[in-house]
Amino acid sequence: MDLVLLQGADPAKGKIPDFKISVLEEALKRTEGKYGPYRYVSTTVSLSRERMLEELIEGRMINMSMTATQPKWEEKLLTVRIPVDMGLSGLRISLIRADAQPYMAAIRTVDALKSLSMGVGTGWASRKVAEANGFQVAPAETYDALLKMLMSGRSDYLPRSLNEAFSEYEIWHKDLPDLAIDQALLLNMPLPTYIFVSPKEPRLAKRIEEGMEMLVRDGTLQRIMLKFNADLIKRADLCKRTVFQIPNPTLSEATPLQRKEVWFDPFDPKRGICPRTASAGKLR
Repeated sequence: MDLVLLQGADPAKGKIPDFKISVLEEALKRTEGKYGPYRYVSTTVSLSRERMLEELIEGRMINMSMTATQPKWEEKLLTVRIPVDMGLSGLRISLIRADAQPYMAAIRTVDALKSLSMGVGTGWASRKVAEANGFQVAPAETYDALLKMLMSGRSDYLPRSLNEAFSEYEIWHKDLPDLAIDQALLLNMPLPTYIFVSPKEPRLAKRIEEGMEMLVRDGTLQRIMLKFNADLIKRADLCKRTVFQIPNPTLSEATPLQRKEVWFDPFDPKRGICPRTASAGKLR
């Protein structure tokens, strides 16, 4: 029996705690005929990212994690290079000041977008991506400082993933009545969330990879992703936005950017959700 040691998972009594666990469980189920049964063992111990990497390398406390990729993790762990959320977390909409909406709606080119100041956390991966692509950034150490910069006009927009933008807006808009969610633009900054497995567990890594490939081939991965995120995607109104593709030079050469079937693209004529008449801006 394969043991899946996860931090913070709660699979007791068959309960699926979140979207990522649902994907993992489906991948494991698909491979039961070949690999046999599996069992979750979870720990609630809080670990920093660096400590988690150390524990994964040892493979005793935890042997698997699902998180945004980093070069060191891909080098030291067994990596299943299929984005668990199909890259949904890389689709960014922005928090803005309400009076800035007309300016955001008028943007049609990357140069116009670069003329604005992007708020980013000092240590965020998105800062490296933005700077590498020539964007004007306004960094800050804390999220509170980023909001203050935005509302005071020292930055123009604060890109966030779909779930972050809406949840953060709900938290802050009562105290900041001029805070708004931009309705016009969508930034695609690829930063895949992978399944990482301890190097002590090559069989488990192979099993998960085979299961994930099955989910991709028959479209199950996208169906699960859309099922869990349908309300969020609908609220973001993706199909009416101008999309700017922003390359991520921090990704490894092994990133499957050419495998369209593993990335969620709302404008894809075969797998997307938007009418074919919708168009997307391109960063060249």
